[in-house]
Amino acid sequence: MALRRFSSRSPRSRGTRSRQPRSRYTLGLLLLTAVTLLAVDLPATRPLKPVRNALGTVFSPVRAVGDAVFGPIGDAWKGAWGYDDVKSDNDRLRAELDEAQSDSADVARLEAENEELRAALGIEVEGVRTINGEVVSGPISNFDPTIQIDLGSADGVERGMAVVTGLTEGPGGGLLGRVTLVQRDRSTVTLLTSSSFQVGVLVGGDQAVLVGRGPGRSLLVEGVPADTEVEVGDWVTTSRMDESQFPKNLNIGKVSAVRTSTNGLSQVVEVEPMADLAGVYVKVVIKDAPR
Repeated sequence: MALRRFSSRSPRSRGTRSRQPRSRYTLGLLLLTAVTLLAVDLPATRPLKPVRNALGTVFSPVRAVGDAVFGPIGDAWKGAWGYDDVKSDNDRLRAELDEAQSDSADVARLEAENEELRAALGIEVEGVRTINGEVVSGPISNFDPTIQIDLGSADGVERGMAVVTGLTEGPGGGLLGRVTLVQRDRSTVTLLTSSSFQVGVLVGGDQAVLVGRGPGRSLLVEGVPADTEVEVGDWVTTSRMDESQFPKNLNIGKVSAVRTSTNGLSQVVEVEPMADLAGVYVKVVIKDAPR
């Protein structure tokens, strides 16, 4: 009786060995397919275009499976390694945008200042000499009716002189205030909106006195004769009297309201100042001023 020879190899070992030739065969087939596709896809193989199309149709399922399997891995790889580059580009573009906006704002500011300067330099006060200056300090608060300018006694400025600036609408200049304190290279100007400010004016052809009522409020003219024709929108100017401390015919503002006084014998006129109270450039009128 013949003895059956048993193999010491386990079934798993036989299965593994039997799969190795098949795996090598599959790998070789894939490599051959890849080389074939690269060859027929060269620019010089235009006559093989039908073959290329046929191969593309045959292997499109394989390509689709490969894309589905390896696509997310590739995207994740790019996302992980490309995030810093994207963030860096985004930060750079944001910085460039901020710089461009800042430059645009600077250009707009310089254009506005240039226009204001040209307007101030173009102001002419009839029959008197003026000197150009700049505001170096504005009101400290809403209740402070004064500003500081860069002109002083060294420039011929004296207490009581008038200060003019550009108008908020239209050409020419308007009365801004009066010099009330003088140092060598700086002066304090009390604005016409101050409750302590008074000036002789011309309203509807009649002489009157205009007073300030505090920042943010209209100017006031009382005692205008009842029969004087005054309308909203009329200009109010400094008095034409030669003895006035201010040059004559300086623009002050426009009539904003007219009403009859409580006694019915005169009119009360409210005036909106037209001088640019927030302006930077001014002119001091060099004229004999009261001490």
